[in-house]
Amino acid sequence: MTGVALGVFLVALNVLMVELTLIRTFDILWYPNMAYLIITLAMFSFGLAGVYSSLRPIDEKANLNNRIAILSALTGIFALLLLPVLDNFPFDYKEIGVTTKHALKNFSVIYVFITIPFFLGGIILSAVFSKYSKQIQRLYFWDLVGAAIGCVILIPLLPKIGAAGLLFIACGLGFLASALFAENKIWKGIAVVVGLSIFIYPLTRDHYIEFEPHIDKRGLKTLKSGGHEVTVWDPISKIDIISYRELYKWIAYDGGSQTSYFYDFDGDYEKLLKDVPANVQRHFWGLIVLPSHYLKQNSEQEVLVIGSAGGQETKAALAYGASHVDAIELVGAVVDLGKGRYNDYIGGVMNDPRVNAQKGEGRSFLRNSDRKYDIIQMMSNHSSSSIAAGSGSLNTTYLQTAEAYMEYFTHLKDDGILHINHHIYPKMVNTAALGWKRLGRSDFRKHVVVFEVPNAQDNLPTTLIKMSPWTAEEIDKLTAFMHHPQTLVVNPLDPVKSYLSDDFFTGDFPQDIVDKAEYRIAPSTDDKPYFNFIRKGFAETAVNNETFTNDSVARLLNSRLQGGVPRDTIHLYVTAAASFVFALIFLFVPLLFSKAGKAKWENKKSFLSYFACLGAGFILLELVFVQIFMKLIGYPLYTYSTVIFIFLFGAGLGSLMSEHLGVYQPRRWKYAFIGVVVSALFIVAVHPWYFDVFLKMNTIVRIAAASALIFPLAFFLGMPFPLGILSVRDKVSGTIAWAWAMNGLFTVIGGFLSVVLSVQIGFKATVLVAIAIYLLAAFFFKRIYTEA
Repeated sequence: MTGVALGVFLVALNVLMVELTLIRTFDILWYPNMAYLIITLAMFSFGLAGVYSSLRPIDEKANLNNRIAILSALTGIFALLLLPVLDNFPFDYKEIGVTTKHALKNFSVIYVFITIPFFLGGIILSAVFSKYSKQIQRLYFWDLVGAAIGCVILIPLLPKIGAAGLLFIACGLGFLASALFAENKIWKGIAVVVGLSIFIYPLTRDHYIEFEPHIDKRGLKTLKSGGHEVTVWDPISKIDIISYRELYKWIAYDGGSQTSYFYDFDGDYEKLLKDVPANVQRHFWGLIVLPSHYLKQNSEQEVLVIGSAGGQETKAALAYGASHVDAIELVGAVVDLGKGRYNDYIGGVMNDPRVNAQKGEGRSFLRNSDRKYDIIQMMSNHSSSSIAAGSGSLNTTYLQTAEAYMEYFTHLKDDGILHINHHIYPKMVNTAALGWKRLGRSDFRKHVVVFEVPNAQDNLPTTLIKMSPWTAEEIDKLTAFMHHPQTLVVNPLDPVKSYLSDDFFTGDFPQDIVDKAEYRIAPSTDDKPYFNFIRKGFAETAVNNETFTNDSVARLLNSRLQGGVPRDTIHLYVTAAASFVFALIFLFVPLLFSKAGKAKWENKKSFLSYFACLGAGFILLELVFVQIFMKLIGYPLYTYSTVIFIFLFGAGLGSLMSEHLGVYQPRRWKYAFIGVVVSALFIVAVHPWYFDVFLKMNTIVRIAAASALIFPLAFFLGMPFPLGILSVRDKVSGTIAWAWAMNGLFTVIGGFLSVVLSVQIGFKATVLVAIAIYLLAAFFFKRIYTEA
């Protein structure tokens, strides 16, 4: 039994590791929303394995372990086969409508091969749970603990071997799991040798195994063949450095999803400033990087740059006489490259004694600092990584919420300037206004300046918010500095000529404007941090000054349409449709064709509903708490890893202890559900106070504090699933596999619902929905238990 338990551990570890590896892979080959789409569709096959097993239930007399051993090895083999499949069947969604058949063929091949490892993993686990149902509490423990390890193993391995290398690790683990399940000693030996050999291979290489690119994002696919210099797999983003036109080094994040540059600089700031008016783009993205530094020049100014990337904002601060610069960058590999390999190339900017360049997350850094700044600057800063954001479906943007602006404002000096270049400035201004109002401040309009390129898709308008009111002299200086084509569109001294009405500056944004606007214009908050999710419909968006839909917003929305299909949200509609189709398959195929479905037994509907509730409720709580605890832990990747690990590990211990505590006894099973409800409500009630207590402590303490608060909930969440299996273990063969299918199906559907509900009603209300689902599960379990 020990070998079976450890085999379950490795299979679960492998499945989750492969899932996360593929998410990172498709972040790079495609984009995060498309990565979410294909992985979500593939994960349906994990539950589909339960449907298959319900139709072809295990033979109790057959040598199951040897069959599972073969399936485990195949799981590893098909994981590794994804490498040649992805290289030989590239998919670019832009080809749909041009070479549609070719594009759909390649997508179909990729999808089929991706589903196979998950399908086989599901077959293995459902078969083991069915045969050893009396030991379900212990086996479920090993399943969840394996998955917990699988979600954190990427952090140490990804930087060393890359995503493709992890597929070799997955293959090796598949063979090692096979050795644990197998009863044939010869095969055990062969599987161990093969597994260890494949496992070790990527660890011994001195360079990454690479995937061939699918989409020529920003021209990276073309340029990489000629000027590629270095690749680094950071846990947050994959970084490629490309030599470009002998002017700068292109820093390509995640295959070109985002861009920054290392600019060639000799360290002579005086010469730099003389060259700026005529050749600004030789040294910076443009004048938009410079206005706050220009105004504060030679005043011993202290500067914070959030998302310092290649160092252009840091260089601007130093050029205009900053006495201190904190340069914070989420992707540590970029900081390391700037301080090391490219230090001389960029003029030693990051190693300047006035500069503190470090890996970090902006809001987390601010919470741990008492320093007040003359300038806080952000240049279109967000992560392109699904894992880093904690969600690949609709990425959260915690640097653009009312609470984030409150942190910026409280860390600025009395005449300090917040300098942001980011798209959708009308929404950005009213979000900042809400933060301003919550701090008890007024007259916000007097503090806001916005420059934009008119009649164009300006994705980086310049927003400057000054803690003291702007003066006529300062506006004149800015206007002269930010010359054509930059235009002053929000003028604090002349509201009549400004694009935005007074409503944007009050902190009480009218609902009628929200309803009339062609895009989602309401302020963003930590409870609804989807700042970049602005689409309302499918139609092209026209410029409409009455609803504050300017050229930039309209063109941004329309650029995301392809043949009338919104590329930014299509993954949600496809997932919804797929969920409906798979729900019909998971429900009616076993019902009509399996022994379990055909057999007449009381409370069958309650049985199906119970496992559906568990799948949806668990994933809703898990994913929403990833977002809620982002505020406490700060680093997105660490938050994701911590919350998912504690949920799975704690649930595993809960499953194991439910056996020792006799939770299945008639008077005790209710405690599992009471524990879930009380623990979840406790977190919702105390987390604002709890976060305030720990926010200023170091990262390790914050992670420990988050783990301690989450663990009781996770512990109780591990009890309901094995309780359900025990309640139906004596039913007709195939019943447990059907339970596995329904749980898997609604885990995927619940993940989709977590996004929809979070956008519509916020995180806290979504937690209450999950609690209600667990109360409903308790009702269904009472019917099952009574009947058992």
